[in-house]
Amino acid sequence: MEQQNGDIAFFVGLVAGAIVGGAVAALLAPRSGPETREQIVERGLELKNRAEDVVDRAQRVASETLAKVQATAQEMIGHAASAESTRQAAG
Repeated sequence: MEQQNGDIAFFVGLVAGAIVGGAVAALLAPRSGPETREQIVERGLELKNRAEDVVDRAQRVASETLAKVQATAQEMIGHAASAESTRQAAG
């Protein structure tokens, strides 16, 4: 689970870095106003798509983790019930 959290943190950092880097590059580039605005819009759309991909991946990881936790919890409940039945039969 720590690896999955690390993956999510990495992708969030990647997106944040891309946003900051893109904004700085666009603002420092020697272009005219309309060209700069067009480039900012294009990069904004590109970054939006990347962010959506990161969110989708995070949701998949969260769903997979939830399914594993639920399966483990059900397994533990089953073991506990079995142990209780065994204890009652022996006692």
